[in-house]
Amino acid sequence: MPPKNQKPNAFMIFALEWRSKHGKWLSMGELIKEAGEVWKNMDEKQRAPYKDRAKEEHIMSSRAAAEKLTCTGIPVSQVEKQKMDHENKERQMKRDIESTVSKSVKNDNLEKQSYYFIMVNYFTKTLKGGVYVPAELAVCKFSLLEGVSRVYHTLINPGVNIYGHQYEAQHHADTTHNLPLPPMALGDKNLGNIYNEVLNFIRDPETNSYSPLYTLKECIHIVDSVLEFLKADNGANNLDLKIYPIQYLFYIMKEATCEVGEIEKPSSFYITDAYFERDFYEYQIGIGCQFHEKNDRCKYCTQSYVTRWGYMFCDYMCRDLAIRLEPGRHCPINTNLNAIITPAPSRNNDTESIISMSNASTHTNPVAGSKYYYDDQKTSISDATNKTYTQDFPSLGARKAKKKSPLAEQDSPVRHKSSRQIDESVVSVDNDDDDDDDLNPWNSRSQCIPREPDNSHFDIEYGGLNSSDADDCNSVSSFGRGRGRGSLVNSFSSVASSRGRGSYFRN
Repeated sequence: MPPKNQKPNAFMIFALEWRSKHGKWLSMGELIKEAGEVWKNMDEKQRAPYKDRAKEEHIMSSRAAAEKLTCTGIPVSQVEKQKMDHENKERQMKRDIESTVSKSVKNDNLEKQSYYFIMVNYFTKTLKGGVYVPAELAVCKFSLLEGVSRVYHTLINPGVNIYGHQYEAQHHADTTHNLPLPPMALGDKNLGNIYNEVLNFIRDPETNSYSPLYTLKECIHIVDSVLEFLKADNGANNLDLKIYPIQYLFYIMKEATCEVGEIEKPSSFYITDAYFERDFYEYQIGIGCQFHEKNDRCKYCTQSYVTRWGYMFCDYMCRDLAIRLEPGRHCPINTNLNAIITPAPSRNNDTESIISMSNASTHTNPVAGSKYYYDDQKTSISDATNKTYTQDFPSLGARKAKKKSPLAEQDSPVRHKSSRQIDESVVSVDNDDDDDDDLNPWNSRSQCIPREPDNSHFDIEYGGLNSSDADDCNSVSSFGRGRGRGSLVNSFSSVASSRGRGSYFRN
């Protein structure tokens, strides 16, 4: 055996081969001596095969020495090539999706462009080859204008027994679709016919072409494997279908609808992916197949998957194009469309009223930008709301009162008013004083003026007090509710008791 660093040569290859036939018991020294005598008597024609083998081994050894391997013995160049192929394939898929959507926008056909969604369920994944054994398949046709218009669904009986995978298959079925395993599986046994029906479902009758299918990004390899499983059956049409990620379609279509509707686009695909992953209709009943509806497994039904994907597209994009939702196509059939309200943003200034949602004003249909426009958007404030308050608001600053209360005229100690007295004396009509209008906190609000609280903390008429009383109350009137100044702390020592914030009485 030559050393590891020694290059192979024709004589050593011949010597090792001669030893295996004539001298297995010989040592390396004896082998070289006896094989050398034979080698000398050989002509060039006899030596040629060994020289060719030496050249091949030299080339292979040189490549192996230069090639880096992974920890599993796979050449690094092969791994990098597979990664590059995957990136190129993903880049091509994104270009195709962008091209399809952009063409629909250019042709003014964005809301009518049809897309096909596909989802599959499987029993198990084989150890040899990584083949997914199909159990269920569903495809739907979708467009923003028509919503989910057509659905193809079928259960699949693969016709093969799952040897060696019974536990994994049973566990997967129990935790997901709950379909019975082969040989008791339900559905169609003619796999080739299923594949041909899928082709007929997605075929464009005008161009006789086949549209790409969209599914979850993490399920593309599963859908590919299931379709290859079906195509391998007798009678199946040998056509390859394109499987694209539905999340990227969701992002590109949202950008397109925002551009057409002249509203702000999502800043990145992470926003649309997060919205799509919420799966708002995950537990919606009535959209699955009969088997899963009966067994309360509608969440895992492939028909439910493709249908609620269409609902999410409509929920996120139809309002951008002012497309009216139709129950059963754009949203679940039991959806109350009258309860779906998108409030319009208010741009009113202080001289305009904000129309309350509780008013009887009607609104028009939604327009681009998902806004509602109301018919009384610029209704002015009526004269009934131009009321001023004689009540002081310490947080707005003290001011002189217009009227004196009966308590001030009687020069009696300040007492806390009852709720009835407050309701009668809080508000008085006075439209001549502009200063009162500026201090009125409700004057710049809507017509829905809230009821005055039963126990107000700003009901003291300081203008009617004498000088000594005004000095005692100065800390309250100047610093808000119950906050006193340091120089007037002693004035509170004469207070026998207090009630509430900012109101008190003497003994």
